[in-house]
Amino acid sequence: MERQIFKGFPIYDQVAFATLEQLFEENRGLVMASLPWLVAELIEDFGFRKALEFVYCHGGRKIYLRNDRADLARKMDLNISQKLHERILNLSSSSGYVEIPSPWGVSEAIRRALIMGDYNKGMKREEIRQTYGLSSRALTNIFSVNKH
Repeated sequence: MERQIFKGFPIYDQVAFATLEQLFEENRGLVMASLPWLVAELIEDFGFRKALEFVYCHGGRKIYLRNDRADLARKMDLNISQKLHERILNLSSSSGYVEIPSPWGVSEAIRRALIMGDYNKGMKREEIRQTYGLSSRALTNIFSVNKH
């Protein structure tokens, strides 16, 4: 079975990805606040597309950290800056590993942020439900989680 069918990002659909990227830029603050810290850091350093491509390829894995920036850059296949390396070391777990968030989880975080953004801009719940392809129950769950 091909792993990418469950990943949730339109990486290979250039038009869909461009739309997602535009929605991200329009709702940047809201989306960044909803993302796992590592993904937000990668977006800041490498941009939206490169960060999501990284998560798409490596999501769900753990990477062992050493104090060697070049080692981490090689493992992540990204030119990690010294500043980002230090942030990853400081924010990762005490186990010595950094977990790469799953693409599905990141996709859902982006989707929830965009839903809340549209709601805050005045879009009605029924329109949100239809636009995002949600059941009424799923929409209710999203709104009940975001109240807390």
